[in-house]
Amino acid sequence: MPVLIVGAVDARRPIVIINPRSGGGLSEPAWAKLVGPLTEGLGEFDSVFTTAPRDAMRLGAEAAREGRPLIVAFGGDGTVSEVADGVLQAGAGATTDIGLIPRGTGGDFRRSIEVPADLREAARHIREAPARVIDAGRVTFVDHAGATATRHFVNVASFGFSSAVASRANASSKRLGGRMAFLSATMQSLVTYDNTDVWLTLDGGEPRRHRVLMAAIGNGRFFGGGMKICPAAKLDNGTLDLVVLGDFTRMRVLTQISRVYSGNHLTLEEVSTATVRTLEAAAVDTDAIVPVELDGETPGRLPARFEVVPGALRVRF
Repeated sequence: MPVLIVGAVDARRPIVIINPRSGGGLSEPAWAKLVGPLTEGLGEFDSVFTTAPRDAMRLGAEAAREGRPLIVAFGGDGTVSEVADGVLQAGAGATTDIGLIPRGTGGDFRRSIEVPADLREAARHIREAPARVIDAGRVTFVDHAGATATRHFVNVASFGFSSAVASRANASSKRLGGRMAFLSATMQSLVTYDNTDVWLTLDGGEPRRHRVLMAAIGNGRFFGGGMKICPAAKLDNGTLDLVVLGDFTRMRVLTQISRVYSGNHLTLEEVSTATVRTLEAAAVDTDAIVPVELDGETPGRLPARFEVVPGALRVRF
């Protein structure tokens, strides 16, 4: 698949970073049919395809350093998250606008910023909408090689059961759509997953021990293919919403999961919430592997530090 699709490189034009693996895959002939509607909505643009994991991060950083006024992520939550991470790595969060044309499994960040689902309308919306300043999350964690790593997220980070679900959903065929992929992964993961004891430290306070199914740290409201996990989260208030799902039994998960989709789970006795600027999380058993999930990807494990980066990004929506 060619790298640049539309015209010669011009740093004054928007650039669209395409994840060809999102949304069930995108062939070159299929992409060629989308160029016209995209150009109609967005105007003249350059485009580049990702070819490997975290490629959108590198391409986003390169585009930001070139001085691109607008970088559009064409893909799912992971693609826009990587593009945003690249822009922040380039130190261009205050000068480069980001847009999203949704094409992915979860589509959860799209729900938070209410981007039109239609491709042509989404492109036109990005072209005409003013950029809004939003916060980002930054996470320092242990990667799969055992090294300390730092990544950013724009929507929701989590750890525990949700990370196991995300890994299973990402490995599935996703033929029935994002919601069914995550719901099926949830049911399958319940069979083997055990709750975990963790230390949680909120805003530099005293560490407190919790037995948890999972915890979500929300800049946005949705994750897991439409679950309204952090219903009160706001993208621009300088804080993150912490929602802890405590010592749920398997049967309790099965009977209450619909409340997570509607956002009515916060009143359950096993659920606790807080608004934080920083959160440190570590497994009580230092040998336990508690996976971390960032915008639908699973790059590592606890211990981790989550923190808000206020006013970090300019996003058109």
